[in-house]
Amino acid sequence: MDAGLAAVLGALAGAVATTGAAFATGWSAREQAKIAARAEHRRQRRDARQAVYEEFIDAARTHAAHATHLSIGPMPQNEEEFRQLVREGGNQETDSLIMESYTLHGKIEKILTRVQLAGGPADIGAAAKSVCNSSFAVMGSMAALPSERRFPGREALAEVLREIHERQMRLDEVIDRFVEAASVALDDDGTRP
Repeated sequence: MDAGLAAVLGALAGAVATTGAAFATGWSAREQAKIAARAEHRRQRRDARQAVYEEFIDAARTHAAHATHLSIGPMPQNEEEFRQLVREGGNQETDSLIMESYTLHGKIEKILTRVQLAGGPADIGAAAKSVCNSSFAVMGSMAALPSERRFPGREALAEVLREIHERQMRLDEVIDRFVEAASVALDDDGTRP
């Protein structure tokens, strides 16, 4: 082989090696850019989910705590004591207490849609729906409160207040389950199968 052919082959080999290295570098840079874009997308989705999960939890806890003053303390014995109990929560009458419960449940329902649209694991949607259903049950129990002008008697009132308390406790439980599911969902970094 003469020196000219060796020089040409050497130059060709160098060009191929340089082209291969440039191709590998370009491919690697493209893959790194894809990974970074996916990571940024996951971070943005996670941040959006966290915000809506927090709003949902806050609204649900507000409803669970609504009117808890009804189930603590002594049982009203007459209309005047019942009226006083209703006022302890800052309401002038039972109707406003009930309407506030309707409003709180409506807020939970509205945020539920955003939780479902935010995505996440399937158990998040199921846990959020369970919270909404329990909130509806609390609202239904609140609707059974008698008007303070028509005192139903100690036993009947005690039954309504017991049901409200039990449903508020159930709402607290399902909120805790939602918080656990949300925590797991927000900790998912996408590396689990």
